[in-house]
Amino acid sequence: MTDDAWQGMLFGATSAEGETIEDGPVDELRVCALNVNSPNPSRAQRIVNWLLATKSNTLVLTEMQPSEGGRHMLAALQAEGFTTTCPPGWKDVRYFTAVATRGVEAVPVQPAGFDPRIAAVDLTSDATAVRLVGLYGPTNGMTPESSHRRREFQRRFLDYLAEINNSTLCVAGDLNVVEPNHRPHLPAFEDHDYAFYTGLLALGLRDAYRELNPAGGDHSWLNPRFGNQRLDHSLVSAGAGNIRACAYDHTTRSDDLSDHAALLTTIGLCADRAAMNGQGAG
Repeated sequence: MTDDAWQGMLFGATSAEGETIEDGPVDELRVCALNVNSPNPSRAQRIVNWLLATKSNTLVLTEMQPSEGGRHMLAALQAEGFTTTCPPGWKDVRYFTAVATRGVEAVPVQPAGFDPRIAAVDLTSDATAVRLVGLYGPTNGMTPESSHRRREFQRRFLDYLAEINNSTLCVAGDLNVVEPNHRPHLPAFEDHDYAFYTGLLALGLRDAYRELNPAGGDHSWLNPRFGNQRLDHSLVSAGAGNIRACAYDHTTRSDDLSDHAALLTTIGLCADRAAMNGQGAG
């Protein structure tokens, strides 16, 4: 397959159930954010099959690698009619984030992110205009070096978001941070991790899960040694649309597809979103 093919094109494909892909206006974004845990080709295909069953039209895939498994996943999604967008430099790094869409057009945001862990796209259709930023934040290695690396990445990412921010911004993926009042308390997270989370909210973003589950105690990564953690997030600005649903799906963990739960978020869109997208666009 050529390099251009790896980047993805919108094919006239059918879904796993043989249904024709919708050609009409999209009135909601069904976003599935999943840390795919660096799959081999066999697990990559199983993950693709699972993703298709969710009926999501927007996928944010984190902990992708430019390996045989990662490339297989991109190709398999393309064969199912998804357009895949990978950030600049994705072939030359250990980890990257990919965005895949079906039924909505995805145009890379300029300027692009400073690291392939960031995939920023404008999603557009007749009824859709959303600026989506997929993120795979640096892992908490619980060392001073890890803390410094995370802090600098978080600072640069907030600066980048401020640069490209508009009224329809959404951020989704494995941010590798937890909210300040997370339960259980996790002493390995530091002040800058909590400041990163609150800094995202300060940009006008709403934590979709917390918005619908004020007292919810779900976690997306479960570990008896390091504590259960809600690391995967979907953050949505008011201008992007109404948060209709947001929930963690743990079948990705129980079926050994990933060590993370998937986060499924539905955003209801309005017909005039396209006009709103011009406000503050970079």
